[in-house]
Amino acid sequence: MSDETFFWWTEEQKAISKKVNQFVDENFEDAEYFFWKQEFPWPLVKKVAAEGYFGAGIPKEYGGLELGATGSCIVAEALGRLYSVGHVFVVSMLAGLEQMLRYATEEQKQKWLPQMASGDQLGAVCITEPYAGSDAANVMTTAVKEGDEWIINGKKRYITGGGVSDRYFIYAKTSEDKSDRKQYSHITSFIVEKGLPGFHLERVNPLIGFDNVPNTYLSFNNVRIPDENRVGAVGKGWNVMMAGLNFERLIAGAVYVGVIKDIIKLLFYYTKRRVQFRRSTNQFPGVQNQISELIAKYRMGRVFAYNCAKQLDDGQEPMINASIAKWFISEYVRDAGLLAVQAMGGDGLTKFYGAERIVREGKIGEIVAGTSEIQKMIIYRFASMLPENNEPMRLRWNDEVNAPLVSKKESQFKGLEINEENILKVIAHDYKVNPGLYMTPDDVRQDIGGSRSAIRKTFESLEEKKLIATNRDRDGKIALVKATYEGLKKAFPEDYYRWYPAWYKDEDKF
Repeated sequence: MSDETFFWWTEEQKAISKKVNQFVDENFEDAEYFFWKQEFPWPLVKKVAAEGYFGAGIPKEYGGLELGATGSCIVAEALGRLYSVGHVFVVSMLAGLEQMLRYATEEQKQKWLPQMASGDQLGAVCITEPYAGSDAANVMTTAVKEGDEWIINGKKRYITGGGVSDRYFIYAKTSEDKSDRKQYSHITSFIVEKGLPGFHLERVNPLIGFDNVPNTYLSFNNVRIPDENRVGAVGKGWNVMMAGLNFERLIAGAVYVGVIKDIIKLLFYYTKRRVQFRRSTNQFPGVQNQISELIAKYRMGRVFAYNCAKQLDDGQEPMINASIAKWFISEYVRDAGLLAVQAMGGDGLTKFYGAERIVREGKIGEIVAGTSEIQKMIIYRFASMLPENNEPMRLRWNDEVNAPLVSKKESQFKGLEINEENILKVIAHDYKVNPGLYMTPDDVRQDIGGSRSAIRKTFESLEEKKLIATNRDRDGKIALVKATYEGLKKAFPEDYYRWYPAWYKDEDKF
């Protein structure tokens, strides 16, 4: 269970890994102390800042360590073991780092990035509202331009680090135009600083976990900020928000990896010393299986997170992998807590060992920075666009084996004239191969050839005659076709569709 490095890490990244893990070991007791005191760990946060860890992902020219996404994950993983400190680090990183690097002017970078790197001021990211959660585009907080200033009105909620942070990266609506809303051009991003008139903390919101990190509601009542606090162009807030999501999901996953490591250590410690049925519980196969499962999840989550970080550092946009990392690792943490509680029995239910805390933390991980359901939606949407998931795959009937085979051979209908009879035969033959599936227009065209327009006209005629059933898209265009029962009868004789395995007895056929 050593702090394993990976071969693609730079020497600087390996060095920071060794240093930050030593820092965590030295301050672990203090983090637990502040947890029990239910007090925000300011002394520890200031120690983290003094070590320069808040600058892990910030370029050196702005006072950072310039260790990229990988370095940020290294620090997040380690600090995740210091209860609440890891959350503070992550939220401060998410409060505009990637967005500033990509969209801020040089003047803005010179002003804000050194502050972020020093850690003297913490940051918070403000997206969620009473009206907007997973539907992040539905922000109701408004920003209206007046001269060289913007006047902000509205509310934000579920803001981790609210009150203790000085810098708030917010997204506000700057257009009521329906066409702008349709194109996601109705949002603009801003930095709002603590202490401005009209900007105040509305409430602290106790959560299932994050016990000593304030989660808050914020209120904006005619808050005036200069235009220089606008990040990115007006109406481009959605692009700014999306720019940081890969990093956000990755870093949110990475902070939890170290938590699993400590749960494994706890279980090894506990099960060696707990005796039941005259044996220490670590001798029971069931307990060994549980610990083995956690070790596997810890190692898989860690490798996946750092592979994703490498992709970010290489200039890629690993949208799918970042969502997988966030989704899987947060569930791994929840599972780790549940397994630990079960393995420890009644002791697992107490607050003294920390297992129950991990259950609660893991549950929060499944919600914050995009719910697991949102991650799955993103994974599906982007995976559905990948060429490898859209390569043609056709089943062709092979008479020799009397079965359909995945094949790249041309269809038996290739080159036939485009007319109702031949198109119907193509569609009806597909029933023999894929009884429960429809065909796309491109499937039909791949089988017979010809022009798309001619094929679509034939579809419409066959549909009118009730020889095919169709499924249409939102624009009313035919998207899928399938032969009706009448169409099947008209295309081929009934015997054409019959099929029996070799072992089926003739006397049982009818």
